[in-house]
Amino acid sequence: MRRNSRLCAGGIGLLMLACQPTGATAQDALPGFTEERAQEHRALEARFDAVLSPDNLREWLRHLSSRPHHVGSPFGKEVAEFVADRFREWGYDTAIETFQVLFPTPRFRRLEMTAPSPYTASLAEPVLAEDRTSGQIDEQLPSYNAYSI
Repeated sequence: MRRNSRLCAGGIGLLMLACQPTGATAQDALPGFTEERAQEHRALEARFDAVLSPDNLREWLRHLSSRPHHVGSPFGKEVAEFVADRFREWGYDTAIETFQVLFPTPRFRRLEMTAPSPYTASLAEPVLAEDRTSGQIDEQLPSYNAYSI
């Protein structure tokens, strides 16, 4: 049985829910499924569970968080392709769609306080030794208030 999945290059959201009443067994019927479809669904879930491991999840998370991947960035496309490839491995028909969206970013940024004492904020976070990605500035977006005038 194949399922359809759609991923957007602009952003990826995944939600998986597994609900089973307390005391229910694998032989119990699944609400909303015929007996045959419930067996197919359980087989699909078993295949999905079989390819997951803590080591895979840890490595995938490291990869997905290794570089900034805001909308339209080169790594954003790589992240979408990486996730699509995993879904294909799990038996899903998967397509990546591209959308043209408005994504405003500032050309100039400054945060100053004029009174009671003049102060100009650096608008840069310090690099943290325990965070291997905190020093990346070439690909990350500048800090700014995205929803202000």
